Amino acid sequence: MSPVFWQRARRVLALLTCTMWPAVSAAQPAPSPTAIVNRIRSTGNRPIDFHAAVFPDSVYVGQQVTYQVAVLLSDDARSRLRRNPEFLPPELRGMLAFELGTPRRVAARSYGGGLAYEAHVFQRALFAVTAGLLQVPAPQLTYSLPQSPSYFSREDRYVVRAESAHVVVRPLPTEGRPTDFTGAVGVLSATARFDSSAVRVGDPLLFTVRLEGVGNVRLLPAPALELSWATVVRGSERVRVDTTGTLVRGVKEFDYLLTPTRDGPVTLPVVRYPYFDPYREAYLVAETRPADVRVAAGDLAENATVEDGEQTALRPWRHRTPVTLDTVTAGWRMVLLALFVLAPLPAFVMRWQRARRRRAALAPAPGTARKREAQPDDHSAAGVARRTRRTVLGQLAARLQAPVADLVTPADVERIVRRRGVTRATTRELLQLLDDLAVAGFAPHGHTDAAPSSLESRAARLLERVHEEAVTHGRTRLLARRGRRLVGVALILAPAALWQPLPAGAQEPVPASSPPSAACERPAGDAARGAAPSVLDLLVGEGTAAYQARRFSSAAERFAGAVATCPGDVDLLVNWGAAAWAASDTVSAVIAWQRAARLDPLAADIQGALSLLPSGARNGLADIPMIPVVPLALMALVSWCAGWLLLAWVWRTDRGGTWQSSLATVLVAAALAAGATAWWGHRALDASALAVVRRPETLRTAPGFEAATMGGVSTGDVVRLLTSQEGWSSVALADDRTGWIPAARLAPLVDRSATR
Repeated sequence: MSPVFWQRARRVLALLTCTMWPAVSAAQPAPSPTAIVNRIRSTGNRPIDFHAAVFPDSVYVGQQVTYQVAVLLSDDARSRLRRNPEFLPPELRGMLAFELGTPRRVAARSYGGGLAYEAHVFQRALFAVTAGLLQVPAPQLTYSLPQSPSYFSREDRYVVRAESAHVVVRPLPTEGRPTDFTGAVGVLSATARFDSSAVRVGDPLLFTVRLEGVGNVRLLPAPALELSWATVVRGSERVRVDTTGTLVRGVKEFDYLLTPTRDGPVTLPVVRYPYFDPYREAYLVAETRPADVRVAAGDLAENATVEDGEQTALRPWRHRTPVTLDTVTAGWRMVLLALFVLAPLPAFVMRWQRARRRRAALAPAPGTARKREAQPDDHSAAGVARRTRRTVLGQLAARLQAPVADLVTPADVERIVRRRGVTRATTRELLQLLDDLAVAGFAPHGHTDAAPSSLESRAARLLERVHEEAVTHGRTRLLARRGRRLVGVALILAPAALWQPLPAGAQEPVPASSPPSAACERPAGDAARGAAPSVLDLLVGEGTAAYQARRFSSAAERFAGAVATCPGDVDLLVNWGAAAWAASDTVSAVIAWQRAARLDPLAADIQGALSLLPSGARNGLADIPMIPVVPLALMALVSWCAGWLLLAWVWRTDRGGTWQSSLATVLVAAALAAGATAWWGHRALDASALAVVRRPETLRTAPGFEAATMGGVSTGDVVRLLTSQEGWSSVALADDRTGWIPAARLAPLVDRSATR
């Protein structure tokens, strides 16, 4: 072919490139694959030189940065190299990297010195995921050159470092940002396709959205898709990245499984995908083309369920609000706290009095003391010694709470004194004193050298030391310690039972149900006696009629209005959930049935309704334990009081047997177990920190659309709110993931405005 043909072909290709990518070509073209060689000014006449640079040095979050490395080889070094140099790339933090194309070779030339170098250029594409000043550390090149041309010559090892680089990463602008922007950055286009032309009610249909363009397509979040005529379930994703050019580009496809719920002509709406074009510095929208689809009639299991009324049947309205722990303890918290703390006090008082009675029984009888006092005193040295010994043993028995009859032999005295905490030195001196007193009092006359006055002074000093060192009886001390511990635990747990700390981000605790209004308390028989129907009666009647006429959206609106008036009415909540589920409003159904189940966890029909919801709306954080909180709390209170009263009677009369004490212990233990279970169930049923996802959303590592993604959440998923910041909420999922999503994508599980 002639050169004229090839020249025209190149012109046409250039024109097509400018037409397809006007933003890239007009605003900021990609750098040349060998742009770094134009920046090199000096090599220092080294045999091998090494340089690095970034293009450009200021970008937006998610925009590509081209990192180029040039290895310069002189003619002498190229002829002497025996092996390729070793390249140690820099450690990149806050950036994702892709290898670009193949290395480029630049012919030998001089770079300001006397030597000519042949350049080899390598490229990488970097994508910053966080804003700020990011540093690209200096890379390292290691090579070895022989000292002489001989094959067996030694080699000298050299290490060369290139320049480090800095990149200024700017956050995405807030001006002009669409409300449905999810953080996509690049130059994108969107298309959509069906997998079949025949569509019937109840038959699944695969719908694929294809995003293609320039940028890191791996980080593109899934587009939102909500249809009124079909249920939508997220499918798989496919990514293909092309790094052969100077700019990274690729394709990402998202599959959605659509199940039509009604027949007739429908329109697949335009899928809008907002993105930020870093080259134009503007927010743009990639849109798919709408498609007209005709859905043929078919059998749908969900419609049959609604018609049969087996799982989504309406409840008769009984004008009642279930009793919860909050409503029971409201106004009685101080009384219950006092009852919880004061119930053990009578038993401890009786125990203390019984201990006093036993100590009094161990003391010597007053008659014996009077008899001894009536005997004439023996003022001889032996009589003084015997009297001093009796006094010492008596005071030891009183101080150590032991019978005098147990203080006979030195071994008994040592055992009892040591068990009461008296030191070894004092014990030895005490035993020596008793021996000296025994010798002075019972030995023949003249066989002792100790004077009575010295023995009495020794006895006084030793008794003083024993009094300071001895402790209370072991059993009494153990009971006192256990009593103090029980009282301390009661004082700590009682306020904790009445005060629940707020989760991070929550403003105030929300009770499980608010007090019923006058309209909620109105008996249903008033209308039969001629009373005018209230607004609530009209709403419930209209909602029931609309549901029976299969106008589910209208029925859901009526029941939602009734729930706003009576937020704690389980019947209205169940009916609202049934109507919302039939109208394909998954979020309202999750909120209604979750609130109803937390108010009445033992209701079998509510548990059956929850089984219809997606897994994220009934498992994990959304799981509701079937625990009767109020009966367990009442049983704990009754068992607690009965157990301590029985213990008080046993310790007061000293006539209780083993079975009475065992029964009292079982009652107290059962009270603690029931109370702990009731408290755990109350915490598990609390929904003040839970929210429902309104629509599919991408989970991010930090608040902001420019943050890195970490999976996503689906419509109806129940999440736990951790904290909030500038329109973003930090949430925890059932699979232990935590991340940030826009606060507008969440609906609180409990209506706070209705409970204030």
